[in-house]
Amino acid sequence: DNAPSKISGEMAPPGRTNAPADPANASASLDPAFEHAFQTLVTSNAEHSAVLKSMKIMRTLITNATTKGQQGGDETSSKFRRVRLSNPKIREAITDMNGALELMMCVGFVLSENEDDGETYLVYPPGDTGPDWLKN
Repeated sequence: DNAPSKISGEMAPPGRTNAPADPANASASLDPAFEHAFQTLVTSNAEHSAVLKSMKIMRTLITNATTKGQQGGDETSSKFRRVRLSNPKIREAITDMNGALELMMCVGFVLSENEDDGETYLVYPPGDTGPDWLKN
């Protein structure tokens, strides 16, 4: 049977389109603090290209922390769960961007002072694959 599958919902009249689905009605709702941090990041940083670069770096860090950072022994995986805030690339993409640090913390990273080297890190907890809405 090659008949198309049934589509639920109302069809728009010919020549018209339905409005896109409202992401606010998604089954896994976002944390309001995350939404606020994201809105701050997007609206209060002047350079659009810097915001995009920041988001790309944060996406990589979050993906690594919730995947590679949860595999293997702690010695191997911990490097994917730690982000040194004094790193120039990280400082530019996260520390110096309004809302970026808060966004990372909303995903599950925590600030941690390392007594051995005096550095401040964002650290993602072992055994945590991220908030449910991140997995969708």
